[in-house]
Amino acid sequence: SVVIGLRQAKHIMAEGDVKSGSKRAPFVFMLLVTGYIAYAFYDAASIPSFSRDRTFPMFVAGVSLVGCVALIIRMMLKPETDVMFADREREGDDAEATHGLWPTLGWFAALLVLTSLLGFILALAVFLFSFMLLRARLSAPMAAGYTAAGIVFMCTMAWLLNRDFPPGLLQEYVDLPWPLT
Repeated sequence: SVVIGLRQAKHIMAEGDVKSGSKRAPFVFMLLVTGYIAYAFYDAASIPSFSRDRTFPMFVAGVSLVGCVALIIRMMLKPETDVMFADREREGDDAEATHGLWPTLGWFAALLVLTSLLGFILALAVFLFSFMLLRARLSAPMAAGYTAAGIVFMCTMAWLLNRDFPPGLLQEYVDLPWPLT
């Protein structure tokens, strides 16, 4: 999907004159993502070396960090009019359109807050459904379908890898079955 996305990136602006936003919001967001991935790499590296549990997260975080650094360098070198800063949400006078850094960070923060309260799987279900409904503007049945597919995928991967999801405050008071634990 990354290769196809990179190949198609040159066609994004060709669909019409798409306004670009400022470089600041995407750059700050990219720095936050990079910081999070760097911490994930550090955290995975702290797992004892005799455990195989650290191999996959360190590999994924390492590859992701290389990609993040490449994107940060590209963001610094490219002008605000570059395709990578195209922002369809800035088109027109749509009152529902969101602008800038705060709504993007708000979605991420909402997922973290919901996870701390409800646990990861319940928070992810609320997050995915809300995101598909509000940001992707899908119908409720389509949003529910994509949400269900996402939850099934996450649970399947956790089951295959024998992993549990982060619990929330809810799990302190209510004994829930896996994967809600």
